[in-house]
Amino acid sequence: MPLPAAPAQDPSSPFASMRGHHAAIRYPDFAAARDFWVDTLGWRVLQTWPYGDLTLAYVLPPAQDDFHLEILAGPGAAPQAVYDDVDASLAVNGLNHVCLRVDDVDATLAELRRRGVDVVDEPFEIEDISARLAFFRDPWGNMFELSQPLA
Repeated sequence: MPLPAAPAQDPSSPFASMRGHHAAIRYPDFAAARDFWVDTLGWRVLQTWPYGDLTLAYVLPPAQDDFHLEILAGPGAAPQAVYDDVDASLAVNGLNHVCLRVDDVDATLAELRRRGVDVVDEPFEIEDISARLAFFRDPWGNMFELSQPLA
């Protein structure tokens, strides 16, 4: 079942200029986080800058320039819970995952596995949103959804 048409836009809203730009993730170690995103996943570094004791960076997917992941890294990051599967993570409030759209979930998972990335859930389909989904996590337990539109 395809998604319905989007509701009409409201250019008169006082928030009409809001657009998605980036998601930020706190990491304990900048070099390790950068290595995961750049060396393991092939993302590109747009900018790196200091902020107090932290090092920050915007990284971009290999073939997209209008979405950034912000690495916030340095001392003081407390460990977080790591869940065995997505369903277990749904019992906790807060940011759950970042979704990344892909052309082929199965091929992407195969390459992630080849590169040693931890796959959390095998692919499954949700007809209500017309998508094939799977989840992986970074070495710190942050989860990422892969979403492939169904034909």
